[in-house]
Amino acid sequence: MVLSQVINQLANPNTASSRRRRLYIPPSTNYPLFSYGGADDQRSFLSLDESGLVVTSPADDSDGASVSSARSLPSTLSSAHPSEDHALFHSWLLQEHLRRYSGVDSGGDNSDTGGSSSVCSGGSGGPAAAGGKPGARRGPRGDVARVRTTFAVEGRTIARYAAPLIVTFVLEHLFSIVSLLVVGHLGTDELAAVSLALMTLTISLAVFEGIATALDTLCPHAYGAGNHELVSVHVQRCVALSLVAYVPCAALWWHSDALLQHVIANDEVLRLTTQFLRILVAGGPPYIFFENAKRFLQAQGIFEAGTGVLFVCAPIHVFLSWYLVWNGRHGMGFAGAPVATVLNFWLMALLLVLYVAFVDGSRCWFGLCAPRRLFLNWGQVARLAVPGVVMLESEYVAYEIMTLLALYFGTAELAAQSAVASVASLTYMVPFAVSIAALTRIAHFVGAQNLYSCQVATKTGLLAGLAAAVLNCVVLYTFRRSIAGLFTDDAAVTELIVSLFSPLVPLLQICDGVASVASGILRAQGLQKIGGVINFVAYYAFAMPLAFVLTKATDLRLEGLWIGIGSGMFIIGVIETWVILTCDWDAVLHKAGLMNELAASDDDD
Repeated sequence: MVLSQVINQLANPNTASSRRRRLYIPPSTNYPLFSYGGADDQRSFLSLDESGLVVTSPADDSDGASVSSARSLPSTLSSAHPSEDHALFHSWLLQEHLRRYSGVDSGGDNSDTGGSSSVCSGGSGGPAAAGGKPGARRGPRGDVARVRTTFAVEGRTIARYAAPLIVTFVLEHLFSIVSLLVVGHLGTDELAAVSLALMTLTISLAVFEGIATALDTLCPHAYGAGNHELVSVHVQRCVALSLVAYVPCAALWWHSDALLQHVIANDEVLRLTTQFLRILVAGGPPYIFFENAKRFLQAQGIFEAGTGVLFVCAPIHVFLSWYLVWNGRHGMGFAGAPVATVLNFWLMALLLVLYVAFVDGSRCWFGLCAPRRLFLNWGQVARLAVPGVVMLESEYVAYEIMTLLALYFGTAELAAQSAVASVASLTYMVPFAVSIAALTRIAHFVGAQNLYSCQVATKTGLLAGLAAAVLNCVVLYTFRRSIAGLFTDDAAVTELIVSLFSPLVPLLQICDGVASVASGILRAQGLQKIGGVINFVAYYAFAMPLAFVLTKATDLRLEGLWIGIGSGMFIIGVIETWVILTCDWDAVLHKAGLMNELAASDDDD
C-alpha cells in the first residue's frame, strides 16, 4: 500500500514537484534564453509548472483581485542598467527562497492569523508536495509562512495549547503517586522499595523523554515548512533510536540488584526493588511510543489527544493498582503495582494509535518507513537528543541528590523535603506546559521561515512563562499551611514545610518557570546544545556545590539545599533568556531550512 502511494506520487506531476531538485537559472540580459520584454506571449520557465505557488500581493489582497498561478522571472531587466539588474535578480532570488518554505495553505481557520487570505498551493510545500490528504489542515492556524502575528493572538494560542497540556502532565505525574499510596499500606519495606524503584524509573525514563525532545525541533519545523511526510519519518526514526537505547536500560533494570546492593542494606528492600524494576521492563517500549506519539500530534497543533487518553487511563490505573495489589482472589500483592503500571503504559499507547487512526492526526502519517529510510540521519536526531537528555537529567538528578542529602538531617527533614519537592514538581507542570505550547508555535514559524512572527511568538512565550511562574508563587505562598496539612499531621514536619514556603520555594518557582520556558524556546530554535551546556554547568558546577557548602558550613539545612538549587535555576533562566533575546534569527531560520532540505534530499536519494 505504501509502495503504491510512493509510486503514484512520483508518477503524478502534481505531486512530484515536492521531490524534484529545483534548478534556479540566473536571468541574463546578454543571451536570448529568456526574454524580458513586454510581449504578451512571454513566459518564464517557472510558469511552466502548473503546480506553482499561488500568491496574492498586498495590493491584490485589498481589492480582491485575481491571483496568478505562476511566478515569473524579473520582467524589467535591461542590459543598460546592470546594477538594477543585479538588485532585481537578488530580490527575485530571495522571493524564490521564501517560496520554497512557504508550503502551508490557508484551508484552516485563519482567526489566529490576523485574517490572512494568502494561499499556497504548490511548490515545495503545497498539498501535493506534502502528500497531504484532501481537506487536511496544512498548518497550525492558517498560513504560518505569510502571517504577521500579534502578541494578543500568540497569547490566546499559547493559552489554548497549554491548558490541555497542564492536565496531561499532572495526570502523568499522579501515576507514580498512586503506586506509592497503594503499596505504602503493605509495610515499610514495600514503601521503601517502591520509592527507590520509582526514583530509578524517573531517572531512566528521563533519557527517553530527552531523546523525544529532538522531535520538539524536527517535527514542528517540518510541519511549518509543509513537509508532512517528514514529520512521520522523524517520529519513526526517533522511536527506533529510543528502542535501541532502551536495550541497555532494560538490561540494567533486570540486573539492578548488582548495583543497588551497594546502596540498599536491607535484603528484603533490595529484592522488592529489583522485582519492581524487572516487571517494568515490559512497560518501556509503550512508554517510549507514547512520548514520541505525543510530539507527533503536538507538532500538528493537536494538544488535547494526550489529555483525553490520560482521562481514560487514570481511573483505570487507580482501579488496577488497587485490584492487583489488594484483591483477595486475584491480587498479587507488591507485584500488582508494577503490573498495573505496565498495563497502563500499553493502554496509553494503544489509545493514542486509535486517536490518530479515527479522530485526528493522520494527515502526517504516511505508513511505516522502509528500513533504509528509518536508519538515515540518526546523527541529526542524536545531535538534538543528547542535549535534551542532558537538560532533563540535570534537573531530575539534582532533585534526587537533594533528597539524599536530606537523609542526613533526620526523619522530619526528609519528610518535609519529600513533600515540598513533590509540590514543586507538580506546580512545575504549569510553566512546563507553557514551554511546550510556546516552542511548538515558535517552531512552526521557524519551519515556515517567518522571521517577524518568530520574534513575536518568542517574546510572548517568555512573558507567558513568567506569568505562569508568578501565579505558582502566589498560590504556594497563599495556601502554604493548607498544602502542608495535606501531607502530614505532625506539627514539626508541618512547620518545616511552611517555613520552606515562606517564601523561599515560591520565589524559586519563578526562576524555575522562566528557565523551563527558556529551555523550550531554545529547542524551538534548534539550540539544545547551548541549553544542555548551560543546564549542566549551572547545576553541577555551581548549584549543587553551593547547596553542599550551605548545608555543611551553616545552619540553613533544608533552606540551604533550596538556595543552592535555586541559584542554578536563576542562572539558567537569566543566561538562556539572554541567549534567546540576542540570538541571530537569520542563522536560526537558515539552519532550520538546511535541516529540512537535508532530510528531504536524503529521503529522495
